[in-house]
Amino acid sequence: MAHASKRRSAVAYVQQELEGPMSALDRLIEERDRREPGFAAAVEAELAEIRAFDDVVNVILDRLSELGWTREELAARADLNAASLRRLLTSSSANPTFATMMSIAEALGLRIEIHEQVSVEQMLSAS
Repeated sequence: MAHASKRRSAVAYVQQELEGPMSALDRLIEERDRREPGFAAAVEAELAEIRAFDDVVNVILDRLSELGWTREELAARADLNAASLRRLLTSSSANPTFATMMSIAEALGLRIEIHEQVSVEQMLSAS
C-alpha cells in the first residue's frame, strides 16, 4: 500500500519485535504469561485487532489518495464530522460504529464484506 501511517509503523515495529529473534518484549510477555496464564494470548488477540483495524484504515487512506480527496471531503460525502473522521483514522483507540464504517465505505465506493475465517466444522469440533 502506498500510504504509510504512524499507526502502521507502530504496528510494524511491534510485529517485528514479536516475529524476530527473542526480544526483550518477547521475554517480558513470556515472563508475565508464566505469572498470569493467558497473558500472551491476550496480547496476541489485541495485536490481531490492531492489525485488522490498521488494514481498514490503510484501505481508506489509500482510496482517498487514489481519488485525490482530502479527509474533509470524505467526511462531507459520508455525512460525518471532519474532526470525528480525523480521530477515527489516527486514534489508536478508535471504535467506530458499523453505521459509520458503512457510510465511509459507501462514500468511497467500497463494500464491506465478511469472510469465513474458520469453518463451521472447525468451530463445532473446538467446542
